[in-house]
Amino acid sequence: MAPIELSVQKNIATITLNRPEKLNALTADLYYELGAAMRKVAAMPEVSVTILTGTGRYFSAGADVQTTGGEIPDGDGSEEATRRFWYKRFAANNIDVTRTFFTHPKILIVALNGPAVGLSAALVGFADFIYAAPHAFIMTPFTSLGLVAEGGASYSFIRRMGIAKANEALILSRQIPCDELVQCGFVNKVFEKEQFQEKVKAYVEDTFGQHLNHDSMMKVKKLIREGWEREAEAANVREAVGGVERFTQGIPQQEFIKLATGQKKHKL
Repeated sequence: MAPIELSVQKNIATITLNRPEKLNALTADLYYELGAAMRKVAAMPEVSVTILTGTGRYFSAGADVQTTGGEIPDGDGSEEATRRFWYKRFAANNIDVTRTFFTHPKILIVALNGPAVGLSAALVGFADFIYAAPHAFIMTPFTSLGLVAEGGASYSFIRRMGIAKANEALILSRQIPCDELVQCGFVNKVFEKEQFQEKVKAYVEDTFGQHLNHDSMMKVKKLIREGWEREAEAANVREAVGGVERFTQGIPQQEFIKLATGQKKHKL
């Protein structure tokens, strides 16, 4: 089975992160595939609702750390050659996948079957509706890894969870549990862990059924989001540029080494 699966049933498209053995951690190439799936659904005239979910215990553990930060830049080893490498490998990819989320024209539902970490957690902030299992949490450990915010989180988290909780998530790299996500309005509804996917699907089919005009739903979404899309675009670029500077300086690489050698423990 593919690591990024796409299925369509009537007006609902479902994108599933399917690397349960890796806790749905994604490589740079898989994040590109996720963005490609979002673009493909965006172009489907019969689809009005997109569900993004995962298989297994986690929604997504974020970037696959075994393939992140350890790459060796090509070129002559100069600072400019290193910066160019990270713009191509890191910035372009992050900007692309993030943009597919905040420009997605369909009603975007994220079904958090489990914890969401890193870039994957950041992207969740652009969902229109978020449904979660009780054990789900959001964690964006960017400062713990020597990085800056990614996935538009410096903008979307403030809008969706408020400045106080966003500061805890982004500046302190604090794990935000499901009950707090509900309290701050980040999560719309909680479903029991048992048969989570089935319950969410049944709820979506009923809630977003034929009693609603689906074209009107998408037009209302466009009106809601039109005013701030430019701000999301700017945040996306600022974050990517900031990330490149950190990688060029070698700071995240040092933090990854500490994790790999046991000098530093991950709070997961």
